[in-house]
Amino acid sequence: MNAAELHRLARDVRTIALRATENTGPDRVNAGELSVLEDIARNPGATVSEITRRTGLAQSLVSRISRAMADAGAISITPDTSDRRKVRIDLTPHTRSMILDRANKPILEAIAASTPKLSPDQQLALEHHLSEAEKLLRIGVET
Repeated sequence: MNAAELHRLARDVRTIALRATENTGPDRVNAGELSVLEDIARNPGATVSEITRRTGLAQSLVSRISRAMADAGAISITPDTSDRRKVRIDLTPHTRSMILDRANKPILEAIAASTPKLSPDQQLALEHHLSEAEKLLRIGVET
């Protein structure tokens, strides 16, 4: 695999992810926003620096997304009671439910829709290999 093939793979995997999460309509959020929202959903009360570390996004981007989502009423930002320089970020109950519902959807249907020329067995194999790749990448970048 070369770098160009990796970019095509990333684009194709992103398409599958967008289909799986149904993140395609008028309430669609971009990849950075989705990463931040999913991280907050799984880690309530997170700080900007914690979200930055887990998502790999720039701190300024996480801060900007958090402020915009707070302005839209999707998240709450409150001062940290033990360190007033920090803020704690959480999702509203409705946003948490919506994000976790989208994030936890199985991907096989989206794989099938994205790869109609593959047999069902090949689609299952692709799902398996994507799962294994995710596990290896997670192990490889954990600190």
